[in-house]
This record gives sequence, structure tokens and C-alpha cells, in this order.
Amino acid sequence: MYAYLRVVAGPDQGRIFNLVDGTTLSIGRAENSDTRLKDTTACRLHCELRCQGSDFQLVDLESVSGTFVDGQKIQERALRHGEEFQVGNTRLKLFSSAIGQTQHLVEAQKLEEVEKSAYELKIRPDENVLTGTMVSHYELGPILIRGRFGTVYQARNTLDGKEVDINVLHADFIKDEANLQRFTRVMKAAVGLHHPNLVAVCGAGKQGQTWWFAREHVEGEQLTKLMERLGTGKKINWRYALNVGVQIAGALQALHEKQILHRNVSPESILIRKQDKVAKLGELMMAKVVDGTQAKAPSRPGELVGNVAYMAPERTRDDTDVDIRADIYSLGATLYTLLTGRPPFEGKTLVETVTKIRQDDPIPPKRYQDSIPDEFQDAVEKMLAKRPEMRYQTPAAAARALQRVAKEQAEAADPGKSALLRRTSQPGDGEKHPAAADPSKSAFVRVPSQPGPARGGPGGR
Repeated sequence: MYAYLRVVAGPDQGRIFNLVDGTTLSIGRAENSDTRLKDTTACRLHCELRCQGSDFQLVDLESVSGTFVDGQKIQERALRHGEEFQVGNTRLKLFSSAIGQTQHLVEAQKLEEVEKSAYELKIRPDENVLTGTMVSHYELGPILIRGRFGTVYQARNTLDGKEVDINVLHADFIKDEANLQRFTRVMKAAVGLHHPNLVAVCGAGKQGQTWWFAREHVEGEQLTKLMERLGTGKKINWRYALNVGVQIAGALQALHEKQILHRNVSPESILIRKQDKVAKLGELMMAKVVDGTQAKAPSRPGELVGNVAYMAPERTRDDTDVDIRADIYSLGATLYTLLTGRPPFEGKTLVETVTKIRQDDPIPPKRYQDSIPDEFQDAVEKMLAKRPEMRYQTPAAAARALQRVAKEQAEAADPGKSALLRRTSQPGDGEKHPAAADPSKSAFVRVPSQPGPARGGPGGR
């Protein structure tokens, strides 16, 4: 069974608590509770949720304010998938794959995303739409997407007239001090970092109560969309996958040199630019700086931040001390998905998926696409090693290994006509980013006055 609670309203909105069969989740603000809510109107030990197979029993622990389901105060009540309950000012919702005897995890996940999207749109109708206003020297246009962390606007840089994307962070995200510190540190490290395979951050800051960051606009599509459009059974040709691997390894090396851990490498975080098919890594909202003085990580014990299917084994245990080798694992998992049409490990429940990530060996990619060179398969499997010390130790090392495969395959075919080698050796972007933001504005980080690279688009919408 796959089940969890999501906090849908209150100080902890967005948090997720995984539910394990045969256990009881204690809910409250006490240190010895399983949730440690920030809601001061909740009791220290307010209620508990007992999980047994597909049955979920909610029990009030003689709380002062009571536990409510559908507006009714309860002492004990069975919960079903999709039902909400309230403790203090906090509302929690149960999601479970046990909503039908034949329902699979992927269907439950799709249902969750539909409900989550509907909920986000529902709770934000009164959100101030900033279209037509100025943030720093950017004029905001229409909303492109409302994401988990912020609302993304199409925008125009009034200094040079170029198009960018502005992500205005949700109030729920920035009111968490740990989130805000992590965001600030990542933005300071990322602004001014230019690499042909990164969606560049052009600037970031605070204006009034609005926290924002600007990123280059990329006309293109997510790698997942390309797999669906061009793939055979969602698999794509190994040469294309190899090309993407070399480029994204280079992007990760650029982040590594700035001590930035991405923590969200997956096909969803990679854009393929329409004009030249260059792969660009975006989605820095889960990233953190790992120089030994970073703010406390936003995840809490028992929470998994990011796409679980692409997480390194060590990240499923404790996300506080991981390093760049976790991103290398995620790159390996992404390449595996491109080659096979599926992540390396899948389970019917979250617990089963995590157990496979920690313990199982992946099915060799050549069983799905027998033309894959042995050396390419070996490189992917090395990235997916359970122990970090058995993987490539830097993205640059992974990139070199992939480039060797490309070179050997090109020479074996026709050295004079290797489009793959031309792609992996070309710089990618030639156009430069605009100069610094207007110093009269409130940005806490700005683009350096000297020109930097390329223009493109919504990295990780």
C-alpha cells in the first residue's frame, strides 16, 4: 500500500508524512510526536493515525480543541483516501493507493497531481496577480505557470528588451526561515554562473514583501515530453541519451565548482532547447549550497524532498550529509530512464520503491535496447552504484567517461562524420546575458556588469 498525509493548510503547508503499514503516526507539536507541527493551536500530542493494511483509523488523544472531520468533532473515525481532518489551524489530507483493488501506484500519483493542482489553483484565487507591474527592472507579463514554490511570469528586461522568466515565490515558502536562507545562499552562488547547459539565473532579490528570481527563457520542451513524442515505448536512441548525459554532466560540474548540490536531477528538470537541441538543466529550487556552513536543510526526518525514483540510496535515509555523488546517481537514473523508458527502480508502494533503491541491482539497460554499447551501460551502472565511493567522484569524471564512449563509437563508425562529437564539443550558447540590475532596486544579488552567456527560457517550469 502507498499512503501518506499532506498538510494542505496551516503553518506546515506542503509537508508530507509517509504512512507505513502496521504503524501509528502521532500528530502534534511535541518533539516526541512524529510530525512536530509548528501550529501553536495544536496540542503537543493531538491525535494519532493508525495504519493497518488499507484501513486508517484517526483517534483523538483527548486534545483540548478537538480533532475534526468534515466539520464534526470526532473521538475515533475511519479515514478514506481524499478525506481531510483538522487539528488546531492545520488541515491534513490522506492519500492512499488503496482506493480500489486494482488501482496502481502510478494511477494514485496521477490522481494526487490532479487534486494537488486543483487545490493550488483553488487556494490562490485572491493571490495578487502582478502582471503589468515592475519587479526590479523587469516588467511582468502573463502568468506562465503556478508551481510548487512560486508563480512564474513571462517578463521583459527593460534594460535590453530581452525576454526572461520571473519566479515570484509563494508566501508559504518564504515564511519558512530555513527555506529562505537556503534560497538566498543558492541564488548568491548561482547568479553570474553561466554554462551552456544550465538554465541561467539572471538575478534575484526582494522588493517590498515580494521575493523573486529571474532566469533565462528557454524555448523548448521538457525531456519527458520529448521521450513521449519521439521515443519508442518512451525509450530514446542511446546516441541521443549519451549526448544528453555529456551535457548534463557538464552542467553538474559547473554547479559542483560553486558548491551547489542540485538534488532534483531528473527528466522533468531538463529542457531541450528548440533552436539547437541543446540540453539545459533547470529547477534549482531544491538545490542547496554545501560548503559546510549552509543553513539547516529544509527536509525533516522521515520526509523525502524531490522525485523519489531518481534519489540516491543515501538520500532516502538522510538528506543532510549527501554530496555531489548523489547528483551523479540521479544523472545515472535519468540516463537509465532515457534508455529503458522507466526509472531503474519502481515499486507498488513508496516503501517498496525505496527498498529497491537501497538493495536491488538495476536490470541491465541492454535488455531494453540491445544496441547500447557495453561501455555506455557500464558507465550508467557505475553512476547507479549503491555506495557513493563506487560511483564517479565528480561530474567531470562522469563526463569524461561518457565522452570516451562517444569518441570510440564515432571512430568505429566514421570519424569524419560524427555529429555526436560535434555536439558534445561545441560551446552551445553564444549570445550573452544582460548586464547588472539597476542598483536602485532591492535585489540582493545581481548579474555582473561584464557580459555572460546565453539567452533561453523557463528552466524547470
